[in-house]
Amino acid sequence: MADYLNDAGRLRLPSVQAGRDAFVAGRDVIIQGMVERVARSAYLQQVRRIAPPDPPGLQDRDAELAQLAQFCLAEDGPSYLWWRAGPWAGKSALLSTFVLRPPGEVRERVRLVSFFITARLASQDTREAFIQVLVEQLADLLGQSLPAVLLEATREAFLLDLMSQAAAACAVEGRRLVLVVDGLDEDRGMTTGPDAHSIAGLLPADPPTGMRVIVASRPNPPVPDDVPDWHPLRDLTIVRSLAPSLHAREVERLARQELRRLLRGSQSEQDMLGLLAAARGGLSKRDLASLIGTPLWEVEGILDTAVGRTLHRSPSLLDPRGGREVYLMGHEELQVAARDYLGDRLSGYLDRLHAWAAGWQARQWPADTPEYLLTGYFLLLADLGDRPRMVEWAGDVARHDRMLELTGGDAAAITETTIALDRIAAEDNPDLANALALACHRDHLADRNSNIPALLPAVWVILGQVPRAEALAHSITDQPTQVSALAQAAVALAQAGERDQARALAKRARVIARSITDRPTLANALSEVTEALAGAGEQPAARTAARRAEAAAFSISDPCAQASALARIAVALALAREFRQAKVITKLARERASPITDPYTKAGALARVGAAIAAAGEYQEARSVTRQAQAAALSLSREVPRTFRTGIQ
Repeated sequence: MADYLNDAGRLRLPSVQAGRDAFVAGRDVIIQGMVERVARSAYLQQVRRIAPPDPPGLQDRDAELAQLAQFCLAEDGPSYLWWRAGPWAGKSALLSTFVLRPPGEVRERVRLVSFFITARLASQDTREAFIQVLVEQLADLLGQSLPAVLLEATREAFLLDLMSQAAAACAVEGRRLVLVVDGLDEDRGMTTGPDAHSIAGLLPADPPTGMRVIVASRPNPPVPDDVPDWHPLRDLTIVRSLAPSLHAREVERLARQELRRLLRGSQSEQDMLGLLAAARGGLSKRDLASLIGTPLWEVEGILDTAVGRTLHRSPSLLDPRGGREVYLMGHEELQVAARDYLGDRLSGYLDRLHAWAAGWQARQWPADTPEYLLTGYFLLLADLGDRPRMVEWAGDVARHDRMLELTGGDAAAITETTIALDRIAAEDNPDLANALALACHRDHLADRNSNIPALLPAVWVILGQVPRAEALAHSITDQPTQVSALAQAAVALAQAGERDQARALAKRARVIARSITDRPTLANALSEVTEALAGAGEQPAARTAARRAEAAAFSISDPCAQASALARIAVALALAREFRQAKVITKLARERASPITDPYTKAGALARVGAAIAAAGEYQEARSVTRQAQAAALSLSREVPRTFRTGIQ
């Protein structure tokens, strides 16, 4: 990796020719040796920026939430539901709340994936973004790796295949996959004509394995020409009208009034509005003060009058529990109106953002680097199609080191390099030098996460650093280690009383464990998953994981490995309060350990069996087995001096 760095810590791009390391297939660049990574989606963090702030949260929509739940859970009926309403009716507020906080039965029986088409956030209103976000969510659900590069010719088919796999996997678990897409009319690719390439055109005409789709838009939008005639989106019986929210209407009136006031206000007020409209991401008070060149107290005064109407306040993405907040436009309509009103002035605000970013880059990303430059700015570059800056930022080693220090993981950095590589691959004349440099950098990011101890995320949980623990666990590239890390972190969260987060991590560990093929490793991984699910209060899921662990253990041929795996499963069953089955498994584990002749191996196996028997509540038998383990270990100790004496005679 050092060969690719210059003195400033950035990637030095070598001059290369296509050959052994890379070749071009049409418009797609194939990089040999590029690592795959287990997918992990952080899209819900984006959804939280769209949802109404809590408090007050969603108001007066209990009936609509009940209808959404009924549609998701119904045994039969249409596979599509289309909510239509005018602007400021509360469509996004309703669907984002449903995705983030689904009713109880939906939470248990449905797996939700979503995409919110919005101009308020950069790179969130295109078909390309839809594919990328959905692929990550579906691969995350399945516990699958993402390919190093998604080829342009096959990425849509890849998405549809993942969708089919995810729907089938949910059905096996007795659940249903539901896709939520808000803002179909805001799709920038939605044109009428033979060249239309819309998000709507990617929605399945015949959803697989019981899958259902919820969409929302304004009234009577034109259905894009790439949607076939037989598609459910052309069936008016799936349409429901969403009554306008009185609360949303009042917010709209006040917000538009506030927007006009800011546009006619002081230079600082106009600059604040222009910068937030240009950035399309979260800027903090200090960011705005620095960009505008005005005292912090003046920025705070403006924000205090505009937040809740024109502007939306959101928790920090890097430190959601730390109390830090960022600001963005409060509604899609306000974003569009502000950009229209600003006109040519918008490019000046973009130039100001670029200069501000370059200044922090020149300082090598100190500890007080603004969050926006580590999160939202790269998405803005992607939205602008600024490929040179994208490549530079995706390959900035010092910046990614700062992101690692702040978040505890490299997942976001790896995603950036993937996006930049995809953009290079989509060009008519791909830049192979940059592609190879970025591929090398991404391999380096993956490699440095391969040796993280599985216990470390749980330690961060104990220290109260939960976001860092999650980021670190999700950055681990080795699947068995990542399963162990997530499971141990989930147990620590459950012990700290954080049941919801513990449940989420335990389920994530279960999904990743499914992709492990080595039987002893799979059995041990599923045992840890069982413990984590049991600790999080997911008893039915814990029992299912334990049964799968048993099946994996019984297929192990090595008696020592099988005894160890069975003992581990027995402990997990005991923690899941399945004492009867735990006793059956401990008996089998003891039988497998008995024929082992090597003292060291036997001592280890019997020690694990003893622990399993103790966990099952059979303390007298556990003491007997533990004595046998100790005797085996002591016999090994007695043999060492005798061998030593034989050697010196």
